Amino acid sequence: MTFYTQSLSAQIAITTVFSILVLISVVGNILACIVILANRSMRTPMNYLILNLALADIMVVSFVTPRFIFIHAFDHPDGLLGTLICKLFTGSNFSWLGGSASVYSLVAISVERYFAVVHPYGNRGKLTMKRVKYVIAGCWVLAVAFNLPLFFTMQYNPEIDFCTEYWPAMWMARVYSTSWLIFFGALPIALMTVLYARVVRRLWFKRDQGSRVTQAAVLKSRKRVTKMVITVSLVYSVTWFPVLIIYMLNYFHDSQQYGNIVYIIGIVIVTFNSCVNPFVYVFVNERFRNHLKRLFRLPCQGANRMNLERGEPTNDGADSSSQHHRPAIYVVAQEL
Repeated sequence: MTFYTQSLSAQIAITTVFSILVLISVVGNILACIVILANRSMRTPMNYLILNLALADIMVVSFVTPRFIFIHAFDHPDGLLGTLICKLFTGSNFSWLGGSASVYSLVAISVERYFAVVHPYGNRGKLTMKRVKYVIAGCWVLAVAFNLPLFFTMQYNPEIDFCTEYWPAMWMARVYSTSWLIFFGALPIALMTVLYARVVRRLWFKRDQGSRVTQAAVLKSRKRVTKMVITVSLVYSVTWFPVLIIYMLNYFHDSQQYGNIVYIIGIVIVTFNSCVNPFVYVFVNERFRNHLKRLFRLPCQGANRMNLERGEPTNDGADSSSQHHRPAIYVVAQEL
């Protein structure tokens, strides 16, 4: 596969950057999935949407970066086999599929936050464990439906040694690329902006009457969750929207070709979006951070337990009897 530059140092730099990004993204999002699945208190409808978002991020980086990482180790075949590989692997179709599912997940999260905060006392719009299954399935069904044209149009071009889209007519390509910008960029971002504006107004600028203790606990929980999902949505908007603009402009300007520096930057930005989300979960949300710390402490606790069975001292510096009698106080609303 032809690289984008003849400079060896640039090739090494690009390969290194993508290798680091994909490692961070895969490890970070897998840890996010483990935290949610391994803790019963984290298995909420809201968190299952976060889990779905993490899986979509893994799909994005898994199919968009390998061709850059293994650029010198892979000789792309020609003919029917080359086209098939383009459709399934090197053409990044599944990366676009993951990106589609991620934005639908973000929209679903914003709708859930809106009804949970602005209309908390009704069943309308309330996300239950049963409903979240249909929401997640709907995200992927819509994503597959919208991405089907890519699987038909993506082919291998031996002249440039790259996978490109071949449309029967240019107007079809322009309509499709513009649809991406509208339905995965402008409309979702506008909808999330409106919904989160209502949520922020309700949480930070309007107070309800009720028990002060209960209200404070619920308010803190809702603010924590809201800050996290708004940050994730903002990161998506900043990273994906420019890429969608680049994709659309590619069919409106003949000079804009795949393989240039703009395309490389776009792929880096998309990959960065999938990398940063796990850090948002950890740094913005305290409960997520605490569960992650517990996850990493488990191997140490297992080693200490084995030492106790052998009669050896532990390194935790605490009396084991006191650990079993500590009172536990649970905060009232566990929304995340």
